[in-house]
Amino acid sequence: MQNSEEEKSLLYQKLSEFFERQTKSERLTFDREIFTSLYKQFLEECPYIDWNSWKHIPKEVQRNLEDLPEFDENRKDILNRLIVVKLNGGLGTTMGLNKAKSLIEVKDGLTFLDIAVKQIQAFNEKHCSKVPLYLMNSFYTEQDTASVLKNKGYNEVMAFEQSKCPRIDASTLLPVEFENKVMDGWYPPGHSNIFKSMQFSGDLDKLIEEGRDIMFVSNIDNTCATLNLKIAQMMADENVEYAMECTKKTENDIKGGTLIDINGQLMHLEIPQVPPNHLDDFCSTRVFS
Repeated sequence: MQNSEEEKSLLYQKLSEFFERQTKSERLTFDREIFTSLYKQFLEECPYIDWNSWKHIPKEVQRNLEDLPEFDENRKDILNRLIVVKLNGGLGTTMGLNKAKSLIEVKDGLTFLDIAVKQIQAFNEKHCSKVPLYLMNSFYTEQDTASVLKNKGYNEVMAFEQSKCPRIDASTLLPVEFENKVMDGWYPPGHSNIFKSMQFSGDLDKLIEEGRDIMFVSNIDNTCATLNLKIAQMMADENVEYAMECTKKTENDIKGGTLIDINGQLMHLEIPQVPPNHLDDFCSTRVFS
């Protein structure tokens, strides 16, 4: 954003006043810090990458799944390090429903949530393991999801709630305040909020104490995204901090994110970060495969 120092100072002051008007709580204080960091990034950093600075990711950081060794079933040490987190913050608004997307029936009377639970149950039964399933809910989905978990007896499923941040008016660059629909003025931030939210809930420290430090994360409506022990074994044996499962880009998904190397670091590039004059390049399967 192009704002003078005086303008930014005034915006920060008004943002502080906005939070001071909210009901005080430990969670609000935590979320305020989260949002202030994002807001500073919004005001002071360019939203687009320097298109001349990126390169394709080097071959040495790419691995073909088919080339990985089969999982050694004797490696109980790896099973004991695993956690599954399903991102469960979205509503099914695009499907005409004002409830958690995970509660929509999709096949044989099962919801996305049912399928996720059955998948982890089948995994643990097959491998004689106790890999926990966590849900990252948002303030949109927390209440409905908690009710369903209780009613269906999914007592082994745990959940934590991600942050709640104020929506910004594009014209004023300040939080939108609704008098009658208070919740319309807030939104759950992106998926990178997962670790901060787990830290606030205490789950992060708990899992680390238990020795569980390999986390599989996916959207709850991505029913094909399941734990792959070949990948977990590779991460454990090669001390890999982060791995992303990627597929070939197709004409049906030209706007999806892609991995790049920028200034010597790997980055997951999404379309809002692309300069407008390079959108065609980003969507090209010739440039990004």
